[in-house]
Amino acid sequence: MVDAGIHWTPKEYFIKINVHSFYLDDPLPNGNRSGIVIVFRNDRGTLVQMIVGSLRIHGRRLNELYAMQYALRRAFFENYNLLELETDHGEAYWEWMRSNEEGVRPEHQYVVRQLNARQDDKNLSLDVTVINEESNLFAAYLAEYGAHHWTSMIIIKGIFGRVRELWFNDMGLGLVDPQFQAIHEEDLVETDNDGDIVNAGFEANITVVLEPVVDQEMV
Repeated sequence: MVDAGIHWTPKEYFIKINVHSFYLDDPLPNGNRSGIVIVFRNDRGTLVQMIVGSLRIHGRRLNELYAMQYALRRAFFENYNLLELETDHGEAYWEWMRSNEEGVRPEHQYVVRQLNARQDDKNLSLDVTVINEESNLFAAYLAEYGAHHWTSMIIIKGIFGRVRELWFNDMGLGLVDPQFQAIHEEDLVETDNDGDIVNAGFEANITVVLEPVVDQEMV
């Protein structure tokens, strides 16, 4: 199913996964030629986790296929069995969906078999949708950011900087400027005897947790 709209919340109890990848002919300064991102949200649209970085795989289409396969792999180890997967890579999606009738390129056979195996899992409820690039800007930004900063796949469990701004806009939460942030009563500005500010704070100090991806079968 092809859908041009923005639907940031899945059905009740489902996890929504957005994936995006890109491939470069010329490597970045850190050696990466590709970037992949996987964004998990719950049925309120809240970010559960983001996985960004590079799988160091050559080829545009192969990276697009592996972005979907890696998302389903991570969902399995997180015990997410009700999934809505969105990708803006329509050609890769159709190669996967038509693989039984039309076959796939030899270099894509392994990853497509893995995708089919996940799709056939009787314990998994999976809806896959192709969206346009404008509906996937949040994921596209993260893929580029991750490729520039990490040469492996990294879990991020918080929002920060531009990521926070994009998520607020995606969710319809508005601007992230300080004047739009409510101040807790205990954080009201305090002054000393000379009138100088000695304490002030805004809500929503977000902590970013970075940790290597470790699959449960490796533990």
